[in-house]
Amino acid sequence: MDTKVRKRIESLRHLLSLEKNEEELFFRKQFRNFTMKKIEKSSKSGICWYPLSFINAQNQIEGRIVVSFQLPLDREEEHSFKPGSVIKIFQADTTTGTIIRMTDGLIELIRKEEVEVSYSAPQPFRWMEEEAGIGIRLSHDQYTYQVMEKALDNLCKASRSRLAQLRDIMLGKEQPLFSIRNEYDNEWLNQTQQMAVYRILTAQDIALVHGPPGTGKTTTLVAAIIETLKTERQVMVCAHSNIAVDTITEKLLEHNISVVRIGNPERITDELLKITYEAKYYEHPFYADILSCNNLISELQYEYAFTPPAEEIKRRGKINEIVRLRSRIVFLKSEIQSAIFKEHKVVAATMIGSANRLLKNISFSTVFIDEAAQALEPACWVAIAKAHRVIFAGDHKQLPPTIQSYEAAQAGLMNTLFEKIMERKPKCGILLRTQYRMHESIMNFSSQWFYNGGLFASKSVQNRKLIENDIPVEWIDTSLCQWHEYREADGTSIFNKQEVTLMIDTLTSYIEVLGASRMLDEKITLGIISPYSAQVDLLRKKIHKSKFFKPFLSQRLISIRTIDGFQGQERDIIAVSLVRSNAKSKIGFLADYRRINVAMTRARKKLFLIGDSSTLCDDPFYAALFSYIQENGVVTTVPAASATGDFVSSNIQHEL
Repeated sequence: MDTKVRKRIESLRHLLSLEKNEEELFFRKQFRNFTMKKIEKSSKSGICWYPLSFINAQNQIEGRIVVSFQLPLDREEEHSFKPGSVIKIFQADTTTGTIIRMTDGLIELIRKEEVEVSYSAPQPFRWMEEEAGIGIRLSHDQYTYQVMEKALDNLCKASRSRLAQLRDIMLGKEQPLFSIRNEYDNEWLNQTQQMAVYRILTAQDIALVHGPPGTGKTTTLVAAIIETLKTERQVMVCAHSNIAVDTITEKLLEHNISVVRIGNPERITDELLKITYEAKYYEHPFYADILSCNNLISELQYEYAFTPPAEEIKRRGKINEIVRLRSRIVFLKSEIQSAIFKEHKVVAATMIGSANRLLKNISFSTVFIDEAAQALEPACWVAIAKAHRVIFAGDHKQLPPTIQSYEAAQAGLMNTLFEKIMERKPKCGILLRTQYRMHESIMNFSSQWFYNGGLFASKSVQNRKLIENDIPVEWIDTSLCQWHEYREADGTSIFNKQEVTLMIDTLTSYIEVLGASRMLDEKITLGIISPYSAQVDLLRKKIHKSKFFKPFLSQRLISIRTIDGFQGQERDIIAVSLVRSNAKSKIGFLADYRRINVAMTRARKKLFLIGDSSTLCDDPFYAALFSYIQENGVVTTVPAASATGDFVSSNIQHEL
């Protein structure tokens, strides 16, 4: 292995250690002296659910208990729980606020109004059924780090193996190879999508699909998987999150591709539940034999316990029969597992899920990794270890991986494997160029700044508007108002009260022009976004209290979230509250321009940006964005003396 490659892996191992330590520290701080006050704070930040109401409990195989709880009605819309999350199940004394009991558990499923958790116990805890004060909180996930650390160890040790070859191609000087084949033709794909599929089909080692917002990355990837399966028996599809795995799984099912899902889906639908490994395991004819064997073992153990020691032959016979039945169970389980994997064309899992014991001795001719630009590099190597060749899809100009350690992020953990390959081996990648989501004036700034002007709006969307004379992109400028941002008492987030009021007034006026009945009838959707969770909390509280917005909320036409909560989604109208307003032009993590790229490109037909240009435009990105909107949209300046309650933007006023 090249010395530089070895140093890169060692550096990556060190950065992962920093991140692990930072996450451990975060949870220690959050839950040290875990009292009712901290429970309330944790609930607000989306890492705790309290109080929960018991629904039912059931025994599961291998000694685990699964408990269903009703979720709190006033829980935060955004949270960090997901299937597979490591948690603590606790009971608090509702009088004193102290913790009475606590046990380790896992999130199994999250539905709309309930959560299923599992824990190891000989029998259900009765306090879960009979008493109040039950909650769950996130815990540090040691397993995920152990899997990634092991993947890096294996990467370092790899020699004369396919993993070693892929390592040297992706991180070293070795060049990827491509074969020659007939052109790929698919009338349902545009030219660059077809080129991307062709690149995938001819790649002998690696290929990358660079998919900017709205360009049909998932559609392209599914087409490539379908074509690959014409010559390969089975492939694996991975992504960094359960929801990303579910998205591509649903698309494959639409094309009647047989999929087995390893791990629990985040999008809980009957169709997804039916394709999980567990569901297929329980449905297999041999499972009844396993239950029968287990029952016989229980009977034999009971009989053995009451057989006198003097009857040695009988006792030995029962032991031998138990051993035989246990061997039979191992054989039946192996047969079921083998049958399940033989029957399905695609195995779908998160990258960490690809380390599941079920896949221990299974490798794949091709592994597809979706949303690769949001995944930590060590997680990618977990899946790559199972591949003969690897296909990545993603966009490193959108949200980066979530990293707790500032030191690790700055030192390079933020740089994904997808981004590294794009820089070092550019011929491996294809940029998808035609987008099918946004009006062209919403798209063009992102195209110019992030994609070298390489994007084009499809004719089907390039001139779509909600109102005939509307201007699709509008910046409402508060620079004359001298408003101030405020930091929360614990210093974790920032909010701007006046900007919240202005946002509500702006959207109220726009909906009145649009027509409330039209919005309801046509199910026109609105996304309200802020980079700061404190601002999102304020916006959510104000809008949920408003009688005007109630009909739209009840029809689920309005979503209010942070930028991270909107990744991969789109709405007809997007309104972004930028929050920052200070004399020193400090913009904090708004300096991560990729986040704003995500926020702006969620909009189909109308984009509002609300912010203080005097604070933001000292930064070159925001200065360029402001100039772009002056030339291609409209900038409406809020008067210094304006009471926000009677302010209406010039664009909306024109329509009135």
